[in-house]
Amino acid sequence: MKKITEGIQRRVILTDDPMRAKMLSAHHLEYSTLIYELGDIIVFSGSYNNVPIALASTGFGSGAVLSFLGELKEHGAAEIIYLGGCVSTTDRHGLRAVILADGGDLGMCSRASETARKYEISATIRTVLPPDGAYPEEGCIIDDITGAFYEQACADGVAALSILTVSENAKTGEKMEEHELRSRLYAASRLAFEVFAVS
Repeated sequence: MKKITEGIQRRVILTDDPMRAKMLSAHHLEYSTLIYELGDIIVFSGSYNNVPIALASTGFGSGAVLSFLGELKEHGAAEIIYLGGCVSTTDRHGLRAVILADGGDLGMCSRASETARKYEISATIRTVLPPDGAYPEEGCIIDDITGAFYEQACADGVAALSILTVSENAKTGEKMEEHELRSRLYAASRLAFEVFAVS
């Protein structure tokens, strides 16, 4: 098995779930090669529409994502998109809605918004807050990773964007099961790959 340093591309798509990473690799990456695996950390290298992209799972929790982020920067990653799930506090965002988390790299968010329109993927830009933060009743998205991810990426000089799928509605109590979230991730993941394909 290659070292992780041998396969990290300039553009990286992250998820916390190794099963999700395997699914995304099978669905989207051309010439996909598993270059690193240790526990929940799995890294694939390949391309999408001839654009070199690495795809990695970090393991669950913000700590795992943040510790892996520094390693990616050290090995040449310059643009990173995180794919995850989030909680909506409003009926305005149904389950499976795709959210572009505000507060990351403006250029990447703009590209994602334009790409979503081009491919008719319904995606909304929203402020994402941590679970313990105060938030208004309507219109907010809750995620325990995005805020810290953006802060660390900014400190590391890495362009970052979170693309999230609404997996739970705090107002109604509706939830997607994990296996359903994996299967419903397609629109969000396609958007992430297309953003890199046009950059």
